[in-house]
Amino acid sequence: MITLFVVQSCADAKDPTKTIDSFGPMASEAHQVANLDEINSTANDWYAILYDNECIDEQLKEGLKVFITQSNADALVLFKKRGDTAFKSPRLFRRHITLGDNTLMPEQNVRFETVLNGWIHDID
Repeated sequence: MITLFVVQSCADAKDPTKTIDSFGPMASEAHQVANLDEINSTANDWYAILYDNECIDEQLKEGLKVFITQSNADALVLFKKRGDTAFKSPRLFRRHITLGDNTLMPEQNVRFETVLNGWIHDID
């Protein structure tokens, strides 16, 4: 369903188990990479990018199941919650979308859709 890329968040790679487990069986493949430049297109319809110090909550996991089957967007924008602050960035992409150098922004002009169901959280 989704290929998950877990990006190293600091100099020493963290154990990606919690990040991968937060997707459950929805992540049919998972790859740990040192940086965004190591991500290429995949065989699955969608690929997701999270850092090794992040996970998704149950509400987001359930919402993504609908979005990846029903959305016409090329990229899905997710919200990350850190304390009382929320950030948003594209985190799921259709397989034909390529990213700019070391950024989460696509190289192409794409249709974005924002997912309001749930959050990305830091792993404590």
